[in-house]
Amino acid sequence: MFLKKAATYKTIKWSGGETTELYIYPETSSYKERNFEFRLSFATVDVEKSTFTSLPKFKRIIMPLSDEIELSKNGEITQVRPKQVFNFDGADPIKSKGISTDVNLMFERGLVGNMGMLDETQNKIKTDANFICFYNLDEKAEVSFGEQKVTLFSRDCVIIKNTNKELLEINIDLFGDIYGIVLFEVKKGD
Repeated sequence: MFLKKAATYKTIKWSGGETTELYIYPETSSYKERNFEFRLSFATVDVEKSTFTSLPKFKRIIMPLSDEIELSKNGEITQVRPKQVFNFDGADPIKSKGISTDVNLMFERGLVGNMGMLDETQNKIKTDANFICFYNLDEKAEVSFGEQKVTLFSRDCVIIKNTNKELLEINIDLFGDIYGIVLFEVKKGD
């Protein structure tokens, strides 16, 4: 289990705003080179209309945090509310309408990804995912399993590598205005 502090993240521009990399795997890989297995990020959509970057090698999940966005995939329009996830193929031409902030999970085909928002009622999860990440949107959160415990402040994240796919029971305690914590899970295909 290791902690990533908000001050250490890398932020780059994209056509509609900025994207902040929370975690990329392998750690030596690069978003620009597209040689990663998966990537977790926080992004801003600063323009009313934008087109998502084409990533044909990857599946994607997006979850708006601040405002509803309208996503158009092959002419089909979907309204995506804050804390609601939208899954799509990275090769799909996605057009976005609306200004918002969001979190994203991009993962190679052959991997299984999951993302969702936890709140104060979900203080314990069980998972056998290979990688588990908690991204804190609250003032403070504590994440623990077994004898390990870490404190997250606003926008920090913790990554748990579970290479043996053990069933882990992870405790989460939130402190503050209870905005929540984002859970990312990635599993290698069975």
